[in-house]
Amino acid sequence: MPIGLRDDSLFNQVDGRPNDLLPTIEPVTNTKRPYHAPTRTEQAARTRDGILHAADDLFSAQGWSGTTIADIARAARVSPQAVHQSIGAKPALLIAAVQRAVGGDAAELPLVEREPFRIAYAADAPLPERAAAFAKGTREVYQRAGRLLLVLAQASPLDPELAELWDRARARRLADCRKLVSATATRGRATQDRLTDLLFVQSGPGVYAELVSERGWSAKAYQAWLASTVETLLQTNVGRS
Repeated sequence: MPIGLRDDSLFNQVDGRPNDLLPTIEPVTNTKRPYHAPTRTEQAARTRDGILHAADDLFSAQGWSGTTIADIARAARVSPQAVHQSIGAKPALLIAAVQRAVGGDAAELPLVEREPFRIAYAADAPLPERAAAFAKGTREVYQRAGRLLLVLAQASPLDPELAELWDRARARRLADCRKLVSATATRGRATQDRLTDLLFVQSGPGVYAELVSERGWSAKAYQAWLASTVETLLQTNVGRS
């Protein structure tokens, strides 16, 4: 489930440029200007972005065991040392790639606070709109990060940091499913628990991969199916306790 690159000290000048009028009154010699290197910061950000883009492509296509640091460095057109310096070892690369892909950008705003998930979890959202928003958000996440999430699942037994991230991701998704069920709940706790489990399974990345990657569904067809499935599930949550 990874920012301020601007060097604000560059703007502590007069009208956006050094005030070079004062030296004409009293010349100053051998004065060194403060050294700033915005281009280095920008270059580091571009290098990191290129490395993560390459990691995303290669992990998604070749899996965990089929991808090496050398592969990623070659694809990003940097040295393996640059990969280590910019992000870290192979587990750190996968973690950073997953986190960026899930969020879609470098912002740290939680998914539940972004559109369309914000609509899905809104207290006053009508059931059809809630289900449609949840399905749309889920499809968007899996289009960006579905393959990487499966790679993370496969690699999690091999590294404790990957295992921790995968466990946290599953726990977060389960909590979000429970929140969606609770938003429409009029039935008892046992029914809500069962519906949460069903929603958790049916909206998982494995189902998306089976339908879209294996069975050839379009992403839009998956979204429509999930919206209908979620609406039906949540509808059963409305009634007597």
